Amino acid sequence: MAYPLIVVAGHSPHFPSQAECAQPASSDGQVDAVFGRFRDSGRAATRLRRATELGFQGLKLELDGCGGVKVVLHGVPSLAVGRELVAEAARVHLHVVLERPNP
Repeated sequence: MAYPLIVVAGHSPHFPSQAECAQPASSDGQVDAVFGRFRDSGRAATRLRRATELGFQGLKLELDGCGGVKVVLHGVPSLAVGRELVAEAARVHLHVVLERPNP
């Protein structure tokens, strides 16, 4: 019932774009390594399990703010370390991207 009232009042809700959910890390500072984004929590849990079995530790499942679930490692100390992690993951056929943490 609240949604129609908001629309009638002229204030439609804001749904974040993909760009707002995933901001690439382009400088040192806070960096997250994201091992995947999924619409299905079961698929995200499968990726978490696989990555953990391959030796990647400290991964978590989190809501991404855009209706999905991400597999993420927080606290990567620098872009250089992040790039090494991305390369290591690629060697075992995992795709990882470096992002700024969601605000």
